[in-house]
Amino acid sequence: MVEKSGKGRKKEVLIREYIISLLKHLHDYTFKKMAHKAIKEIRKFGQKAMETTDVRVDVKLNKQVWSLGIWGVPRRVRVRIAWKRNGEEDVKEEL
Repeated sequence: MVEKSGKGRKKEVLIREYIISLLKHLHDYTFKKMAHKAIKEIRKFGQKAMETTDVRVDVKLNKQVWSLGIWGVPRRVRVRIAWKRNGEEDVKEEL
């Protein structure tokens, strides 16, 4: 849940750190789809944790997941999720 400041407005930036166990999320998938599914599971985790549909994966995180190839996904990943206000105009979600 997002913390609110005293005047009822939501904070501009909220940062949390998580350790995602990819091993338990990916044990059903075939080897040739592991890295693709890992990125999708990280996005799904971010959507659930920050209660938003707009989740963007950083280039460094993408390289870390793909560093061992399509089969060799790391067992767990430390992720820093930042919840920021969207500065673009005409968007569905402002956060």
